[in-house]
Amino acid sequence: MTQSARNNLFLSIGFAILTAISAQISIPIEPVPLTLQTVAIFLIALVLPLKYALLSIIFYILMGLVGLPVFANGRSGISVLTGPTAGFIFGFPVVAIVLSYLTRDIRFNIKEMGTVALYWRVAWSCAIASIMLQVMGMLWGKAHIGVTWPEIVELWLAPFYLDMIIKIFLVTVIAVQIWKQRAGRQ
Repeated sequence: MTQSARNNLFLSIGFAILTAISAQISIPIEPVPLTLQTVAIFLIALVLPLKYALLSIIFYILMGLVGLPVFANGRSGISVLTGPTAGFIFGFPVVAIVLSYLTRDIRFNIKEMGTVALYWRVAWSCAIASIMLQVMGMLWGKAHIGVTWPEIVELWLAPFYLDMIIKIFLVTVIAVQIWKQRAGRQ
C-alpha cells in the first residue's frame, strides 16, 4: 500500500468519525432533524478521491448498522436504515458520487480558475447535491409515511431552506481552502 493510499484510508476513517460527530450536532425537529451531517458528507466528497469518499460513507453507515450511536440524535441500528429518514442516509453515497463528478476537473487544478469562478462552481455543485439529497430523502419519506406532496414539502423541505444555503456556503469555503492549501504544497 502506498503512502498516499494509506493517508487516504486514514482520512476515510477520520471523515466517517467526523460524520458521526456531526450527526450529533443537531436541532431535533421532527420528522427530520437538522444536523451538520451533510457538511461532513459534502466535505468527504470534495476532499477525498471518490473510492475513499465512498469507503468513508459506507464505513459510517456500517457503524450505525452494527449499533454504534452515529446517526442523528445518537440513534443506530436497522430501524434507522429502514425508517422514514433512511432515504437521506442512502442518498449520501449518491450525492458523493455526483459532487465528486461535478468537481473532478477543478479540485486538483484550481490554479487554472479564477477565485470567484472557483467558489461559484463549488457552490453550484453543492447546491445540486443538496437538492438531490433532499429529493431522495423526501421520496423515501413519502413512500414510507404516505403523506401528500404538499405535506412532505412543508415538513421535510421548507424548514431546511436557510440551513441548506448556510451549509453550502460553509462547505464551499472549507473545501476551496483545503484545495488551495494542497495546491500550495505541490
